[in-house]
This record gives sequence, structure tokens and C-alpha cells, in this order.
Amino acid sequence: MGIETFLLAYSINIIIAQRLVRKLCPLCRRPLSKESWEAAMQIGITREELEQGKIFEPVGCPKCRNGYKGRTSVAEALYFYPEIRAEIMRSVSEIDEERIREIAESKGMLSMRESGLERMREGITDLSEVLYVTAED
Repeated sequence: MGIETFLLAYSINIIIAQRLVRKLCPLCRRPLSKESWEAAMQIGITREELEQGKIFEPVGCPKCRNGYKGRTSVAEALYFYPEIRAEIMRSVSEIDEERIREIAESKGMLSMRESGLERMREGITDLSEVLYVTAED
């Protein structure tokens, strides 16, 4: 956008990205079927979580719409720590986005996908919703 890096580094405190996902109906959801276990494990769900029945999929009942009722968000928040400000200042013309992500993750930032995984572990949403909203991860 042509903004000077020093203006960018010191005028922003946080950047938040979020996506909405459909919430599973708590009345009819069921543990994820074994056919989907491999896909769930590929994105970070453990076999133990699957075996314990903690990861769910939609079913559908008279109280919901195809197994979903309502929406919730998955999000990532990039706080502008001093190390991130310094990295932006070092980059004269092109900001190294991967380096900034590494710094943020070392400080505890959850990616959009990791936030979605947490929503799955809480029983709030399912695999297809997380994969849909985090396809670029």
C-alpha cells in the first residue's frame, strides 16, 4: 500500500483476523466417524481425542438445520510485540511475513487453524467447518 515501515510498526498494536463457523447442534451431534479420522489427524487432532469421542460431526434433528445451530468465530490475533516492530523496521521494502509469524507463534499466537482445532476440541464445531475456513493455512 506504500506505507512507510516505521509508520506501520508504530501505529498498529494488534491485527485480528476471524472467520465464522457453524456451531454443532448439542442435541444431535455424534462422535466423528472412523472414516474421517485420518483427515482429522492430518490437521492436528490426536488419535486419543478421537478414541475418547471428543471430536464431533453433525447429524441433524428437528431442533437444528442439518446438524448445525448458530455460529461462532475462530480467530488469530497478532500482537505487535517489540520483536515484531523491530522486524518490520528492519525490512526496508518488503516485510518478511513468515518471520513475523514465527515470532508471533513463539510468543503464543494461535493460528486460525489452531483456533479452529480448539473449537473442535470444545465440541463446538466440526472438521469440515475448520477445513473450510482455514483452507489457505
